[in-house]
Parts: sequence; structure tokens; C-alpha cells
Amino acid sequence: MKPGDTFLVDLGCGEHLHVVLSHPSGEDRSVVVTMISTYDADYKNSTCILRPEDGHPFIKSLSCLAYHLSMLLPEMKLESLAIKRKPAFSNEVLQRILKGADADNSDLPNKFWVILDDQGLIPR
Repeated sequence: MKPGDTFLVDLGCGEHLHVVLSHPSGEDRSVVVTMISTYDADYKNSTCILRPEDGHPFIKSLSCLAYHLSMLLPEMKLESLAIKRKPAFSNEVLQRILKGADADNSDLPNKFWVILDDQGLIPR
């Protein structure tokens, strides 16, 4: 899997679209993934807003990245989960998502920010 790839899976918060943020790394080829949530009264993180016009067929209403729910998952674990692959985000949308991960209010845990930065994925 590579940055921008998306998939549906239930990782503890119900079935949601997730996006891969990093390249595989380490012995277990782990990737940083984060959940995409509907932008509603329950959860509103305005760091990176996704809209239907962004061109991803699964985004049908205003959505946002739940950076605080990011996790590091080994590729083998992802392959063993009942994931449903969806189309990847365009490079333009992926760059907005990564830029959002670097924002002060993204709530991305620092350990994941370090991985993205080490891989040169944080836009400068």
C-alpha cells in the first residue's frame, strides 16, 4: 500500500473509509493510516475538509480527517483484515491531507508526524 490508497474497514469505530498516509517501513512494513469521518455535529476537525467535488466516489458529503485516530498498521495485518479497497485519492487531495497532518490543530500524534516527516511526506 502507498500514500493515498483508501479502504473501508472497522478498526473499532464502525466501518469507515481510511487513507494510507505513509510508505511502508520497518521489518513489518507498517503504514500510518487515518480514518475519514463525516463532518457533523459529533466530530468537526476543519484541518482538512474533503468534499464530493474532490473526486473520490466514496465522499458524498463534507468529511474530515480524524488525525487523532491515526494508527500504525503492519501491511500483513491490513491484508488479514476484511478491508474493502476503494480508489486512491488524487495526488492533489493527498497533498492537502498531508498538509493537514502538519497543521497545529490536526491532533496527529507526534510519533506519526515523525514518520511522515522522515519519509519526506510533510509538505514544506
